[in-house]
Amino acid sequence: MNSVEYTATEIQAMVRNMDDSKKTHRRLRDSDRAQYIEKLTEENPILHFNYPSIFDLHADDKLDETFFYMLEKKRKIEKGEITEDQASIEVGKKLFKTWVEPVTQGRPVEKMESYEEYYKRTTRK
Repeated sequence: MNSVEYTATEIQAMVRNMDDSKKTHRRLRDSDRAQYIEKLTEENPILHFNYPSIFDLHADDKLDETFFYMLEKKRKIEKGEITEDQASIEVGKKLFKTWVEPVTQGRPVEKMESYEEYYKRTTRK
């Protein structure tokens, strides 16, 4: 693992590159899960080793709009618009409001826009 700090744009590009790997090896996803993960890891080592949570969520098709919200906060930190502490507080509040508050109030958790839905919506011409 290297100690390079990647920008939000670089992380997003790595995830997009992993999209290609997922398409290339999709036949393995259900037939040989271990080999599928091995291929994704070989083709996306920085994402796998430096951002294992993102890698795992994406491999399992569980990335959602929260990923893009966090990237937005990272971009604001990079531009000096907010501090890491401010971003952490904002993300924590959003996660609480999204996942914890509905449960404590007896409401169902609202469905989040998936990674794929986000890209379909934002890349329409």
